[in-house]
Amino acid sequence: PFSGTAAALLPPIGPWQGVYRCAQGETALDLQITARSPTRIEAVFYFHASPANPRVPQGCFTMRGSFNQASGRITLTPVVWLHRPPFFVSVALEGKISRGVLSGRIEGPACSGFRLERSLAPPIPPAPASCRMGQQGPVV
Repeated sequence: PFSGTAAALLPPIGPWQGVYRCAQGETALDLQITARSPTRIEAVFYFHASPANPRVPQGCFTMRGSFNQASGRITLTPVVWLHRPPFFVSVALEGKISRGVLSGRIEGPACSGFRLERSLAPPIPPAPASCRMGQQGPVV
């Protein structure tokens, strides 16, 4: 979607996988980032059980934010739930990309950090239909 010199400024689009910590404990996270411009990004935040915490339900919501190519910083805030389990709240994140790792902090109740790496593997367990992600965002 971008060409010429703008291509050098593209944000880190694509799938990222890892974990984050909030009140429910360690939680697996699949974050699919798409770009609307070199500095504006959108994402689907899909969370689910991790081996360390198998009782976490599946859920997902869309996010919107910004990417600073010079610093590698990403800021994303929640927009709308696509699949919401009872008693869960959407969270924001702020992070930085360094050496292929996106890490930072989750802004939400009793939350701390997250750490994600690029991945081409599909999420396990598979995302509910409402959370499925294509290259341009949620598949509706």
